Amino acid sequence: MAGNYYAYHHVVTPQDATVLGIAYDARYLDWACIARERMIVENGDLNQIEWPAFLTGEVSIRYLYPVFLNESVEVRVNIGDYSEEQGRARLIFRYVNKNGRLLAEGHQIIFFVNHATGIRTSLPPTFVNLARQFSENQKVTM
Repeated sequence: MAGNYYAYHHVVTPQDATVLGIAYDARYLDWACIARERMIVENGDLNQIEWPAFLTGEVSIRYLYPVFLNESVEVRVNIGDYSEEQGRARLIFRYVNKNGRLLAEGHQIIFFVNHATGIRTSLPPTFVNLARQFSENQKVTM
């Protein structure tokens, strides 16, 4: 996998799974959002971000293999590309098991906004630093 990534570890609980023990499709999105938030909280300067800071513009997940009750899943987050001026970032998510098998992958596009007006703003400096730290391709779009 190119670049650096943030890793969030999750064990599938009964509330994550169907009666057959297979993780619900929507739980993958929950895990991605938890991973995204933890990446920002653990590595960013929250004093530079006025919350709520961003909105989701698009989400996509491609499922490759099922995840079952009590299995451990690692959600890896990269920032694929971003536009500092447009206040847009594309986060890449990869879900892997303890053997490193890719279980699912997806992306989320977020837009930073002024929470009082709802108007898009540029990326806060702390998020630009995160983007550089966890960039997948080390490329920036303007």
